[in-house]
Amino acid sequence: MHQTLRHALRLALLALVLPLFACEPSWLTVKIPDFGSKEVEGVWVWRLSAQTNQYEREALIRFQGVTTLTTGQFLSYAAYSNAGTQSLTAGIVRDPANPDVVTVMLGFELGQPGVFKVSTFNAAGESPLSAQSESL
Repeated sequence: MHQTLRHALRLALLALVLPLFACEPSWLTVKIPDFGSKEVEGVWVWRLSAQTNQYEREALIRFQGVTTLTTGQFLSYAAYSNAGTQSLTAGIVRDPANPDVVTVMLGFELGQPGVFKVSTFNAAGESPLSAQSESL
């Protein structure tokens, strides 16, 4: 009985301490022009390779759902990279002139600093790389 209680306490303590070791995500502001109409499922983050001068996949961000609260809409997502996996939430900012255009600030674990672009994807395929790039 005492051993089971000690084991339960160790697990509870571990659950509290492990998040302290998680890395802080890097943040990338992404504008998605056809978020709802194209049923966008996620974003690929691409980093410019210094060796090849080509963009290479750095992280996958898979959208999990939109929640509407009194304070606004929020996007739940999972970010996967070689540096780690994170489950995060982002506020959605809709363009008043066209609510299908959204801007979100997405986090992911950065492997190496660099210049980044994004592409979106859905069931039909993947968009071209974004015209803009951002240095992180």
